[in-house]
Amino acid sequence: MRALRDSSLEEYASWYLLREAQKTRTATPSAMQRDPIAEMQHHEGKMRSWFDASTMWKIVELENVDEFSNLVFLESDWTREEGLVTNDGANYRLLDRVAENALRGGYLHRPSAHRHREYYERLAAGTLILRGEDRIAICSAECSEIAANPAASFYLLDGAGRCLPYMVLLKEKRLNEIAIEAFLAARQKGQ
Repeated sequence: MRALRDSSLEEYASWYLLREAQKTRTATPSAMQRDPIAEMQHHEGKMRSWFDASTMWKIVELENVDEFSNLVFLESDWTREEGLVTNDGANYRLLDRVAENALRGGYLHRPSAHRHREYYERLAAGTLILRGEDRIAICSAECSEIAANPAASFYLLDGAGRCLPYMVLLKEKRLNEIAIEAFLAARQKGQ
């Protein structure tokens, strides 16, 4: 992982809120103009309790497949119901394992995967790259996440919908480069 520059919680919050507004085709939320960090409290799962002034924020580039494939993926009702996350042993939530489950189960061909299929097609065509405004966000994984996924150090905070198709394309050998930029929220010692 290569550090590109320093960042901040406020930059992450503003970026996330702007992406959400663009996805829903709404005007830029007025709350962003007031306090984007406070507005983020309404976006469940996108903030960790330890995100504060002592959190180190950077923009980084993931430089190899292992850094990417070992990200801890979201575990939720929908990821379990779709067969993406199956608690069948150590490292069951790693992006690599989730992509294997997606391929094995034909996930991207299901009607429920239409948004991920769109990302898949755009990534394959080169019209979507995971940089700039389309970067992802990662953070230090929690102790419980690492205990169940010992190969991991980081959790995929935002971008699961883009990363899953990217990982599938890597596994299909339709992409062969890692060109991924991410917000990184790293826990400081003692947090």
